[in-house]
Amino acid sequence: MLRSKIEQDVKWGLIKEKHVLPLLQSKIKDIKKTPYKYDPFDFRSDELKMDLELKSRNIFKGQYKTIYFGLNKLVKGRLRRQNGTSLRTIYLFRFQKRNDPSKHVVYFWEDDGIFGNTTMNGNLRNGEKKKELVDLPCDLLKPLKLLSI
Repeated sequence: MLRSKIEQDVKWGLIKEKHVLPLLQSKIKDIKKTPYKYDPFDFRSDELKMDLELKSRNIFKGQYKTIYFGLNKLVKGRLRRQNGTSLRTIYLFRFQKRNDPSKHVVYFWEDDGIFGNTTMNGNLRNGEKKKELVDLPCDLLKPLKLLSI
């Protein structure tokens, strides 16, 4: 069951990436979807040396005080900046719109290399084991339109 759930999540994420790509293209001229399903990040601007990772959630922004994502993504982004592969790492969060759950809004957080709250958690109802996750306060998220290039 866990394997099929993971495969479902990967498919769902790929669909959401297609929805967000036009928004990113309106801000970043050379943004591209990374070519492989298991690339470390979902989008890349080679010109800006910027990595972007999308996390889609079926909740409203602020429904919870914090939002989780895998610590492996934070570590990978920091390593890529340390070795010069990237200059910036942006984490995008796609939420349901509060007044119309059929629509979505995108927020972002840019890793400054300082923040690092983590927790042990996981979607235990779906058979996941606990893993170390970044525990990011939602008040650190900004609307995508405020992303400066």
